[in-house]
Amino acid sequence: MKEEKKFVIYMLTAFVLAWILQLVGIMGAFSGRIMVYQGALAVSMYMPLLAVVIANKGIRRIKTGIEWGCHFKKNWKRFLIAWFLPAAATILGAVLYFLVMPEKFDMNCGALAQTLEASGVMVDAEGKIQGIPFAVMVIMQWMAAITYGPFVNTFAAVGEEAGWRGYMTPVLSKWLGKGKALILSGIIWGIWHAPVIVFAGYEYGRGYAGEPVLGVLMMCGFTTALGIILSYFYEKSQSIWIPSLIHGAINAVAGLPLLYMKEMPQHYLLGPTPAGLLGGIPLFVLGIVLFIRMYKEEKSREKV
Repeated sequence: MKEEKKFVIYMLTAFVLAWILQLVGIMGAFSGRIMVYQGALAVSMYMPLLAVVIANKGIRRIKTGIEWGCHFKKNWKRFLIAWFLPAAATILGAVLYFLVMPEKFDMNCGALAQTLEASGVMVDAEGKIQGIPFAVMVIMQWMAAITYGPFVNTFAAVGEEAGWRGYMTPVLSKWLGKGKALILSGIIWGIWHAPVIVFAGYEYGRGYAGEPVLGVLMMCGFTTALGIILSYFYEKSQSIWIPSLIHGAINAVAGLPLLYMKEMPQHYLLGPTPAGLLGGIPLFVLGIVLFIRMYKEEKSREKV
């Protein structure tokens, strides 16, 4: 019963504290204080880690439960994959989206111009800001998102990964088996985002059919696929920093395909972001492949 009690404490702490912060951020967004919204969401990412600490009654007791070492000598290839895989999957997903919906594509970055003008930035007739073309600005954003962006975001993402992959998924795997645990943990992770999806249009925007329930369900599908990928790399690397880097890289690059749309859409359930139905196809396919591989490996171990 001790492990069950710890898990209940973990879940309550991870959800209640994060949802309070998300609601604070939502109220900030409604009042025009975007920095409050972004800051509250960033802090909420540490709540799963804090929940592990609280459930285990102190930081010392979680040292052996979560693999904090980098093990760079054996994991350097995995670090490279973690660094660049999210960008490759995002670009491929965006290409698939725009191939299906070519009328949405705008190489001149109409969505970026619309966003900048809405925020009060002056855009000249040639589509430049202080003499800098949109194309150059977008390239600069891509370079930042692919080079140092993933590493900066890693230090926020580790707050979630230590909780979801480092503690929750292994515990569920002991109780339910690997396959069920991966699916359930992905759904839990998706529901954890529910307040910002319901009230702030997080990831999917507003005004779509089935809002907001469909958005939450879509998020659960996305987090399940991504969670399988993150769990696979955590299990293989025995380092929480590998899934944290993947998570950070996804956060760095996910919104950039929106800049290539003719205008900023009201909602984007289909894409071009990797959380969309079309934009997320590469991650969904990879998630399915790795799920099958992990399931087979578990069955093989059971036979030994």
